[in-house]
Amino acid sequence: MKKRAVSLLLTTLAVVSFVLPALAAAPPELEVEPVEGFIQEERVEVEEAPAIRLDGEPMQSVEYEILNGVCYVTVSSFVSMLDPEAMVEEENGIVTVNASTVVEVVDVAEGMEPAANVVEETLNMTAAVGAYCIVANDRYLYAEDGLVLLNGSVAAPVRVLAKAFNLTVDFDSVEQAVLLGHQEGAGAYLIPGAYYYDSDTLYWLSRIINAESGNQPLVGQLAVGNVVMNRVGNPRFPDTIYEVLFQKNQFTPASSGSINREPNGESIIAAKLVMDGAQVVPTALFFNRVGVPCYASRNRTYITTIGSHAFYA
Repeated sequence: MKKRAVSLLLTTLAVVSFVLPALAAAPPELEVEPVEGFIQEERVEVEEAPAIRLDGEPMQSVEYEILNGVCYVTVSSFVSMLDPEAMVEEENGIVTVNASTVVEVVDVAEGMEPAANVVEETLNMTAAVGAYCIVANDRYLYAEDGLVLLNGSVAAPVRVLAKAFNLTVDFDSVEQAVLLGHQEGAGAYLIPGAYYYDSDTLYWLSRIINAESGNQPLVGQLAVGNVVMNRVGNPRFPDTIYEVLFQKNQFTPASSGSINREPNGESIIAAKLVMDGAQVVPTALFFNRVGVPCYASRNRTYITTIGSHAFYA
């Protein structure tokens, strides 16, 4: 246990993390053997890797490497750097992390003397070689290039791991250093999914992803989710997900009723990934079946094709 002061009260609960199936990863009960030769095939080394600094101090104990332009850090060394008392278990290409921190929260009520409350924050995290995200406090944090095996340990992009610990990430091109920093007033770990994911958005986003792309690969499901949320954030479209989906003549599943079907597990995970910032088509506002003429194919700018869908800005 450790103590540190913060200015905001963060109520957390322990959420049992699990590893994604198929493209996202394997379920906890399935033993995953490290992929032989995976790193050697994908590795792109640089002559001089950048240093990693935390709050300005160099971190010598962190094990990392630059792969295809991405700074990968082993989960075990990253967690040990931030919390030496955390419980880290790693076997068969899967690493689990359980950590807790006692936090003193100073509450200043009007007309009252400052009072300190003590709460406990917890982190439950799972990461697996070959997965395209880590699961932390039931939050799904996207790793576009996947998780890899680095010197026998599971490694993830530093930006993804930093998010689990509420750290900022920057890069100093002059000093060639990855700069990590604690955020003032932030909790020790990211807020759990039970508090973070808006229930209405998750309900409809998972259903439209399932109806439109439930048979597509993960990246195709993310792309459909991106289109929906891009519309919600675009002034040309309604500003709620329900209104976007049920806007006249826009989404066929909304008019046919297939949007009301119970989504499968992968569609729910894809929705959570999108809600947690996963973007594969950040400018797309339209999509349609490949080869089927429509308004978008005739009038909008083509972006890319993913699975059986073409995407347009």
